[in-house]
Amino acid sequence: MSQSANPSKYTRRYHPRHPLAQYAITQIDTLELCAQDIVKAMGYSIKYTIPACDRLRHVLSNKHLGLDGSYMDKCFTADEFLAKLFLVLELPYERFAEDIAQIKYELAHCPQPQPRYRLQADVDYKFTGGANWMSRWGVSFLEQVRLPSGFAKLDEAARKAVIKQGIREHYRQHDGQLPYDGIIKGYRLIVEQQDEVVGKIEYGLPKSSSV
Repeated sequence: MSQSANPSKYTRRYHPRHPLAQYAITQIDTLELCAQDIVKAMGYSIKYTIPACDRLRHVLSNKHLGLDGSYMDKCFTADEFLAKLFLVLELPYERFAEDIAQIKYELAHCPQPQPRYRLQADVDYKFTGGANWMSRWGVSFLEQVRLPSGFAKLDEAARKAVIKQGIREHYRQHDGQLPYDGIIKGYRLIVEQQDEVVGKIEYGLPKSSSV
């Protein structure tokens, strides 16, 4: 799901290329924080405001969240910058440790990027007029089934086992339904290579023979 065609004044300069970046940007909009307020809360002094804002825009528009060392300064390492940013945005950094570890793993071990896998529920929602784009984006995160770090390195049999377990746990956790009367109809594995979708695999519900 893409960001709104008319992003607010707080988010219009960010162009996310990673789900965590979009999550952070959504929170920025919710908290109504401008870039200057964010970097000040992170601890940057006034004289570093402009370069700090530039780094913030870079991190939230970089597919590796800046963990590739593509933008550094004297104040924070790449890890420290992300941790501090999530703290300011009141987001649980620990919750995304596996996602961050996956980025680092790919950078360290995969000169030629491995395929990226996303497993998510196929949901039939009944949105009302009061469900704005932020609400729809927020609920879309509940569709995601977390895959372990290094999933792309597993053989086919191991990946199938992980997918089967992930689907069962996700379906059980949400009792087959997400907010806005969102009925889970099945699941879909999306395969991306260099930011392009190269494959999709459909899965049924846990009780069906296709899982």
